[in-house]
Amino acid sequence: MDEPFRWMEAIATRHSYVQDKIKKGQPVIGVPYKDGALLLGFAPQPGKVFEIYDRIALGALGHPADVEKLRMVLLDTAHLEGFNRSEKDVTLARILQFGIAPGMKQNFEEIARAPYLVQLLLAEIDFNGHSLFFRMNYDGHWEMLKNGAAIAGDPKVMEWLQEKIESAAFADWPLEKALVESCKLWEEAKKKFADKEEDSAKSDGPANLKEAFEKWVLEAAVLSNATSKKSIYRPVSQDEIKQLKSGLSLA
Repeated sequence: MDEPFRWMEAIATRHSYVQDKIKKGQPVIGVPYKDGALLLGFAPQPGKVFEIYDRIALGALGHPADVEKLRMVLLDTAHLEGFNRSEKDVTLARILQFGIAPGMKQNFEEIARAPYLVQLLLAEIDFNGHSLFFRMNYDGHWEMLKNGAAIAGDPKVMEWLQEKIESAAFADWPLEKALVESCKLWEEAKKKFADKEEDSAKSDGPANLKEAFEKWVLEAAVLSNATSKKSIYRPVSQDEIKQLKSGLSLA
């Protein structure tokens, strides 16, 4: 008689376990800009921003092995969809709804299996040139956001960043300004939600943008409508990063 209760208790425990494991995951910010979409994040090592398909990019936080596994699932699903149907059928809504989400939900609800320790942020430029953003949780739940999105291990940080992104006019700005303002949001969130615990002084994580650029890696990429190439994904160049640091008065 108490089996359903035990299952629900186990699911609640898994939620707490995953949230505890990813709570220090660094934010990934996805915003539109005048000519497309931008994804960026800082991390101690590369592994936060990836290309998935011609018009699709991925940002992630969590355990590197789980991020890589889900990245490969997304890649395989996108290319299979393009091969079996057509390139125009390769949309994030289809990939998430019919591809990756059911498997993630099943994985999370099977108590004997280890849950994915991840959060995913995906960006897409549709065939009308509009930027779309999708946020996916470790349990397979996903949502679409049109004005930009953020993920972060701390739910309060994610909620605050989301509000700031939605209140800004990113879609009207050139890439240079979108980069600067996204980095400023990252720094504001870092300062606003700084860990006040006693061991915070022992942390080697950056406290501001200057330290972030010195100690960590900035991964940033765009999906750009301002190109005639089939694949519109490209990493932000070193010259653009230098210009960004200058715009932040860090150069």
